[in-house]
Amino acid sequence: MPFEHGGRIGPRVVPLPKPSPPPPAPEAKAVAPATVAKGHSQVDSFQATTASAKSAESPAPVDNTWSGTQPLSEARNAHRTNTKEQFEDALNSGANWFEGDVRKEINKDSPEMRHDKNHEDGDNLTLNEWLTMGKESGRGLKLDIKEADQMPAVLDELEKVGISEDRLMLNLGFEDMQEWGPKIRERFPNAILAINPPTGGDVKGTDAQKMVDLAKELGGPATFVVRHDKLTDEAIKTFLPAGSPAAGTISVWGDSKDPVKAAEDLKARGVNGMIDIAGPHGNSWGDRADAVKNWFKTGWDKFL
Repeated sequence: MPFEHGGRIGPRVVPLPKPSPPPPAPEAKAVAPATVAKGHSQVDSFQATTASAKSAESPAPVDNTWSGTQPLSEARNAHRTNTKEQFEDALNSGANWFEGDVRKEINKDSPEMRHDKNHEDGDNLTLNEWLTMGKESGRGLKLDIKEADQMPAVLDELEKVGISEDRLMLNLGFEDMQEWGPKIRERFPNAILAINPPTGGDVKGTDAQKMVDLAKELGGPATFVVRHDKLTDEAIKTFLPAGSPAAGTISVWGDSKDPVKAAEDLKARGVNGMIDIAGPHGNSWGDRADAVKNWFKTGWDKFL
């Protein structure tokens, strides 16, 4: 999507802390906030902190599976699960949603899980591998379609693997959703459609109204996805009367120096969907060296 596609750069993935059982203390103790790691966290630190707090309040284990009976506000999203390494990290985290990015393989005519146009570090999964592993995990599965020409293959693979619709979200840019939304609805009427803004700037009331109109035209469950620092109060007022929480929620993504406070502020403003806020990205010499290495690797693969 234009706001996701041009947003996050591919830094190293930082595994999340596992939810820990409560300490055997006779008196209740305050739960310390989870440490926010530098770089890109697979689940935003607000959600990771919340999961840890719940674990400390009760001896019952945190259930990381997902079903359509849960409100989207309870989603804890693992933002990058494209490689085998990232997927394994997500399985060991407190995430109940896995997000993967779909592109055509660099030197093959088939879809794979990859965020950037160039190569990335790690062993990238094919779409079929990702869906099969995701189905077995019991998590909600969000597909961010980076290249819409892969949609025919995506829809076929979804049917082949047999993903439950109440655990499925498809994310496309506004114009791509206008084209592919009806086709998705024909084959997956109960999947969540993640509808993005028609603009790359601040999302105002007129932009939000276009998103609401598209959601009504397509029908079924939808969520309005906006980068958190582009979401205006005017847009929120337009989104909220759009329907019941199951029909249209507000979801946000992005980065913040203080993800915990950012998430709390967004909820106070009315955000009632998936909150996916990560800490600030790193920009080390190691990150830059990896980017250069992957750029050369991509050029070599295309040459072959």
